[in-house]
Amino acid sequence: MVPAHSIRSSRVIIIPLILFLLCSCDQKNLDCTIVAGLSPLLKPGQVLLIGELHGTEEGPGYIRDITCNALANGLAVSVGLELLQEDQQAINDYLLSQGTEKDQEKVLRLNFWGREYQDGRASMAMFQLIENIRQLKQSGNDVDLVFIDDPSFGDRNQVMANRILKEAEDYPNRFIVVLTGNYHNMIWDGSGQMGELVLEGLGPDRVVSLVQSYTGGSAWVDVAGEGFGPIGLKGSGMLPKGIYLNANLGEYHGTLEIDSIHHSRPAKELLNNK
Repeated sequence: MVPAHSIRSSRVIIIPLILFLLCSCDQKNLDCTIVAGLSPLLKPGQVLLIGELHGTEEGPGYIRDITCNALANGLAVSVGLELLQEDQQAINDYLLSQGTEKDQEKVLRLNFWGREYQDGRASMAMFQLIENIRQLKQSGNDVDLVFIDDPSFGDRNQVMANRILKEAEDYPNRFIVVLTGNYHNMIWDGSGQMGELVLEGLGPDRVVSLVQSYTGGSAWVDVAGEGFGPIGLKGSGMLPKGIYLNANLGEYHGTLEIDSIHHSRPAKELLNNK
């Protein structure tokens, strides 16, 4: 859970591909949406932790843009998501598929995506990100998805940190970008959060942790256990879109300014009940 600031026989709707791609997927000619301030962070071995408010279009959207820019700069990329490790094989299979209606349905019918409780992580925008990564990979780009969450263990932050650290150890030259709720990527000493643990494990030369900052809008999220749905929110963002490092923040290394946010509904709604 993140703070407010911060089937019977069914048929899958295949979302038009243009919704998934804001960049060309030709490995030699990636046409990416530029993210201001990102360029200095695009280097082998960099681990970029992004803290979001779940259930927005902008969270997964910026991960897509960051991934595209990293690939365009010749980097191999691992994208870490706060989704279930138990679904890793299913998502690996999807990345190697043709993304047909049947292929999409296999993902949307996983328990995590179809559950009644929706906290914003199994959103249409997140599904779009997964499809976008599939298309990038199918076009010959060196990109993979890594699901890092496992709630069956008591300390989720330690579990998620361990998964990121393993990816960084196994593939020391890959650019790793991770999207989680904005509690998990906090770095202040004693927090016990994933961000602090990853920073301790890899050191400050390899890890940058950012929190998304927005001016306002809406998110599909569960706020303080009061129920889930599209919720209007006010934000404190004031800077133009882009990445800003700020050593005075304490909890993070800086902010990812994203302007206004727009809620993204659960991806299970892409299944039309008959």
